[in-house]
Amino acid sequence: MNKYTKKFFLRPMLIQEAVIYGILVPNVIFFFLKICPGLERYLPEIVTYVIIQTIFSMALGMWVKYHFVSPAIRLMSGGPTDESSVRHALRSASILPFAEAVLIYFRWAGIAWCAVVLPLYFKGAVSFELMIFGGNILGMTGISSMALFYLLSENSLGQFYQAYNPEKYLNSRAGTLRLGLNRKLLMTILLIVIPPIGNLVGIIYLSIFTGLDLSTIQTGFLLILLQAVFMTFVNSVLLMKGTTSSVACMSCLLKGMARGEGDLTKRLSITRLDETGELAFWFNSFMDDLERIIIHIREVSLQLHQTIEQVNSGSQVLSRAAQEQAVSVEEISASIEEMNGGIRQNADLITGGRQTSEKVTLLIDQTRQVFEDLINAVSEINQDSHTIGNIVVTVNEVAFHTNLLALNASVEAARAGEHGRGFAVVAGEVRSLAGRSAWASSEIKSLIEGTVIRIRAGDQIMKKTAESLEELVNCMESFFSMMEAISTSSTEQIRSISQLNCAVIQIDSSIQDNASSMEELAGTAENLRTMAGVLAEDVRRFKTSESL
Repeated sequence: MNKYTKKFFLRPMLIQEAVIYGILVPNVIFFFLKICPGLERYLPEIVTYVIIQTIFSMALGMWVKYHFVSPAIRLMSGGPTDESSVRHALRSASILPFAEAVLIYFRWAGIAWCAVVLPLYFKGAVSFELMIFGGNILGMTGISSMALFYLLSENSLGQFYQAYNPEKYLNSRAGTLRLGLNRKLLMTILLIVIPPIGNLVGIIYLSIFTGLDLSTIQTGFLLILLQAVFMTFVNSVLLMKGTTSSVACMSCLLKGMARGEGDLTKRLSITRLDETGELAFWFNSFMDDLERIIIHIREVSLQLHQTIEQVNSGSQVLSRAAQEQAVSVEEISASIEEMNGGIRQNADLITGGRQTSEKVTLLIDQTRQVFEDLINAVSEINQDSHTIGNIVVTVNEVAFHTNLLALNASVEAARAGEHGRGFAVVAGEVRSLAGRSAWASSEIKSLIEGTVIRIRAGDQIMKKTAESLEELVNCMESFFSMMEAISTSSTEQIRSISQLNCAVIQIDSSIQDNASSMEELAGTAENLRTMAGVLAEDVRRFKTSESL
């Protein structure tokens, strides 16, 4: 026999049967003996009937109790814990108090009356009136026992309900028998009040029909009163046990939370299926939701704190980067201004170079014209040299003929003798002059030929120079076109740089605005970080399951 069999079956049964056979049965027997003193001689039979009834009644009670409590025992002992098994165990456990309450009434009003009173009536030990009164006494005792068995059975299952919280069954009311607290209280009051009244009414009717002297049963009245007081006390304790414990636990939890302990891990035990169980269930649900909210707030506050730290550090980095970008943009703007000035200066230089190139082109054109005139002059000199050469040839021919004439004159003078001597002298002089003229004309011819050669060479050089000047003019025209293109490109660059400078100014303004916004964002992030720290500090006061 395991501990759960003892706890859920044996111990409650022993308490129930101890109250029945230790208090109620002796009280009923003693009351019967006081009403009917003649029963004393049937005492052995009465004891025998009671023992037989006890064996059968207890066996039936044990079977019913074990039948309904065995599923819970199997679950608690490590049996199958699937949903159907748990549902079956909870359903059986919820039926057990009702079954035992009905059964104890049947055991008193049915089995005990049939097993003890009827045999005594058939033996003639009691009259018909006493038989009916005996049924009334047993029935009232059974009624007073119903609340005891119901409450004892319900309280004995508290550990099972704690182990297998019937939360979803409480929520859905699926398959479980439940008696509300108000109905339970009304039932307990009725089951406590009705038996004494019923017994009193039965005694009055018995006195009317049999002429019983009520003064002879004063002790019986006292026992009935004591039994009613005892059952009232026991049932009240059993009724208030679960209710007061749940309310006290809830009060303790709420008081601790109000004092700032903030322990959200504590829960109320669901030990019943009535309003106290529902109260514990919904309170636990509230605590679960509150714990989830606090955990979520704690996580969010931590993430918020970390995010704000990242935002703060990021905003500081962005602020520094914005400042650096502003400095860089200012440097870029200054560089662009310098570049713009350089490009404008280059444009001015290009304009000056273009003007200079135009002047050079003009001078080259003039030089080319001069060279053309020079070439023409050289050509004319060359022609004049040919003419001079022809003249020199003529002079040479004249000198040659003069020399021949002088020679002939000398010959003739020699022939003339003394008379021709003077003419010979003249002929010699003429010949000498002719020779000198021939030599001079030869020198002139040589000089003219050299001059002609040099003039031709100079003419070739001047032609090459003219061609070079022509190529230079073409190059200058290409250079002029390039200067025009460069000037146009410089103008476009100046326009683009002006637009770029405007864009840089706008970027600088945006960066300044962003830097200001970053500083404001850093201030806001600092305020949020402070508030997140305060929130985290407030949430840290609550103790949750994740912080264990």
